[in-house]
Amino acid sequence: MLTEREKQVLKLLCLPNCEIAQRLCITAITVKSHVRNIFNKLTCSNRAEAIAKAIKKGIIQAQEVYTDE
Repeated sequence: MLTEREKQVLKLLCLPNCEIAQRLCITAITVKSHVRNIFNKLTCSNRAEAIAKAIKKGIIQAQEVYTDE
């Protein structure tokens, strides 16, 4: 379903695109493309919904999601 890179981006969706880009050494435009693909594949329209659906479907685990806490 999701590529490994899309899963990496998904785990960082709590961050702004520019910060995701820095952490993964890719451009912000590439991040935007990955986010769009994630939304399409998970049929969702926002970041929180994408994370929730991915956890519910077992794509990622809750503890894998980056939070600034």
